[in-house]
Amino acid sequence: MFDRLSKKLTGVIALSVFVAGAWAQAPKAPAWKDQGEYDVYQALTKETDPQKKLDLLSQWEQKYPESDYKGQRVVMTMQTQVAIAAKGSAAGASPADVEAAQKAAQNLADNLDKYFADENKPAAATADQWKQAKEQIAVQAHSTLATVAMNRKTPQGDATAEAEYKKVLDLTPNNATASYTLGTLILRLKKVERYPEALYFIARAIDDSGPLALTPAGKKAAEDYLKKAYNGFHGSDDGLADVMKAANTSPLPPAGFTIESVTDIQKKQEGDAAAFATAHPDLALWRSIKTALTAPDGDTYFAQVKGSEIPPQEGDVKFKMFTAKVVSQSSPKELVVNVESAFGDATLQFETPLKGTIDVGTEFKFKGVVDAYAKEPYMLTFAGMGKEDVDGLPASAFAAAPARKPRPATKKK
Repeated sequence: MFDRLSKKLTGVIALSVFVAGAWAQAPKAPAWKDQGEYDVYQALTKETDPQKKLDLLSQWEQKYPESDYKGQRVVMTMQTQVAIAAKGSAAGASPADVEAAQKAAQNLADNLDKYFADENKPAAATADQWKQAKEQIAVQAHSTLATVAMNRKTPQGDATAEAEYKKVLDLTPNNATASYTLGTLILRLKKVERYPEALYFIARAIDDSGPLALTPAGKKAAEDYLKKAYNGFHGSDDGLADVMKAANTSPLPPAGFTIESVTDIQKKQEGDAAAFATAHPDLALWRSIKTALTAPDGDTYFAQVKGSEIPPQEGDVKFKMFTAKVVSQSSPKELVVNVESAFGDATLQFETPLKGTIDVGTEFKFKGVVDAYAKEPYMLTFAGMGKEDVDGLPASAFAAAPARKPRPATKKK
């Protein structure tokens, strides 16, 4: 996106403005103060490294603040900072380039009005072109600041990136890349209450048209991802068309926008807890374990259940396995699954590698021995899983396994 903006800027302010003749329409013909100023300018025209060019521009301004070519110098400074921002935002940029990009982009964002003062406008550029250039530079600056902040992968960086992407959308409401990236950023936060907002931005990216729209291939990939993510959160694609329609009206979600999660829907259907436990004993047990583990004294409870097989296979138990859907397969020996969370709330670690790849969304049943847990985000890990512990995964995924040692006696929960 940055290269595209740079090219647009070049188209609006043609390269011819960077020569002395671009200001020739002024009442008084511009002239160099002395040979030293001309030499600095000549050095600039030969320098190809953006950072070194920026240093030369700074020297020019310090030595000749009232140069007849002050407007030209401002435009050259902006274009050089755009180049630095683009270089530091590209994949594989060095830490030094990233730092330089952040500094250049912040400088552009902070000084737009100063840079785009009427006195700096090239005589060859119209007022509309000058205005368009200002908007494009602003988008470039805020996009760079968002990219740099997002790549830091810190809470503060994510918050900064979100704010910057919203500034981009304010300037370019049909910016599909900004909408999609903002949606994925919010998903990365793993805050269930913000999931509807993230889905809205992704839907908006698909609907965007014009010069900043996604490519056909990118749009198809985004559509597939949105449908899968929406189904995982809502439980079906019911209402997805309404979300797409809403996203078509505004770059930001309207006040009160929401999407019901599977949990929200289930809670409505539950009625009272006793009735739900009778109808869904597996989920009732899963929730009771989660409630106990996420409580302040969760470690004490975990010490009691670690090494236990759940669901219990003995006694008066109405079910023998939990129902789950595959969320991801981080390795041949590990599946992250969704029992009651679209992000995944159980990790199944198998004794022997699974053959092939298990498709995301595959529904199956499992039981297992509790091995570890995490409170935030919540995750319950089962170790030593084997073919006999699952029902519904392809039989071809399991190789012949060696004889297993008997499991320890199940602890009481």
